[in-house]
Amino acid sequence: MTEMTTEIKRKILGRTGIRQILLTLALWLGAAFPAGAGEFQYRGLDEALKLAEAENKLVMIFFWAEWCVYCGQIRREVFTEPKVHEVFDRDFLAVSVDIEQDPGELARKYRARSLPTLVFLNAASEIVGILPGAVDQETFLKILEYLVENHKGSKSAD
Repeated sequence: MTEMTTEIKRKILGRTGIRQILLTLALWLGAAFPAGAGEFQYRGLDEALKLAEAENKLVMIFFWAEWCVYCGQIRREVFTEPKVHEVFDRDFLAVSVDIEQDPGELARKYRARSLPTLVFLNAASEIVGILPGAVDQETFLKILEYLVENHKGSKSAD
């Protein structure tokens, strides 16, 4: 009887272990892209550019994909941080582009060749910075501050 009980326990625990791993993975994937949980307010590109001109802000286009681990990392670890929001909300507008759902081919237009890629535009729709890859919060804040100091309010020279 003891051997049978041990075998049954092993089978149950084996299944439970697999279920636990799958549940953990599913929860992690769900957390990788929380629905608006502390992230920026995303807009369409045309709306963001109009608002950028009216409000004297820069535009950041975030190119990502669901399967991109580093995209989820930057969303969780950088985009949700209050310090980042303080600078971002004051001086930037955000556009989110899932490259799998990019019918206008913005990724090609703005040279997003790897993921994640952050493209920064002035109100005249000119590229003022491209950041390929994920960064930490401190580096991202330095980049935002640099862009504000050097490009905020810059418009096309017609």
